[in-house]
Amino acid sequence: MSAKPYPLVLLHHAGGSAAYFDPLVRALPPGIQPIAVDLPGRGRRWREAPATAMNEAVEALMGVVDTIGAPFAVFGHSLGAYVGLSLAARLEETGAPSRCVTLFASANSGPRGAVLPFDGSPLAVSDEEIFEIAAKSGGGVAQQILDHPQLRRRTADLLRADFSISESFLARERQTVTEADIVVCYGADDIFTAGQLDMWRLNTTQSSEVHLFSGGHFYVEENAVALAEIITRRLLAPAL
Repeated sequence: MSAKPYPLVLLHHAGGSAAYFDPLVRALPPGIQPIAVDLPGRGRRWREAPATAMNEAVEALMGVVDTIGAPFAVFGHSLGAYVGLSLAARLEETGAPSRCVTLFASANSGPRGAVLPFDGSPLAVSDEEIFEIAAKSGGGVAQQILDHPQLRRRTADLLRADFSISESFLARERQTVTEADIVVCYGADDIFTAGQLDMWRLNTTQSSEVHLFSGGHFYVEENAVALAEIITRRLLAPAL
């Protein structure tokens, strides 16, 4: 009997959705089961009110990971890296059979070295300010969204909610430590320093390593095959 595919939960960036991972999902081998998850308010969960704090975001994911019922990995991109760390720690506290054993922390600073690109609550800033914050954070918003009034308003609302999640995490949980291995992945043209990326090692009691790719904050699409190879080696090597 063949082994079951290894579960890999995919957590998207601020203002994004699970669709961001489509190129990576296509590049992964059959031995890995991608589980691309939408936070409330986007993708398949667009009717739900967006979470604005990390505990709300993690709670919205618990039903998904509870059904896994076994060890799994998380690939969290940008905001998703912090959500993944908080989720891993929460599951360790509960002692549930579903637990994260490897966190791929993508396109974000180690929490202890992170610097927020705004003062005060992001929920209180204007649309123009939140788009400026997104640009300074290494992401930015596509021009076709900025040019479409309805999409522009909705995207601004989602960004405010997501940056509020980051703010709540860094204010209260940046010292979080997990028992999961941490694999840091980032684009060479992103805004983070080598020191900030190295600080991820302070958030795990296990091993950590760093992988560099070409590109900027959204490096995943152009590096999907190479990224899938690293993920595969990390998760399936003992079985190969």
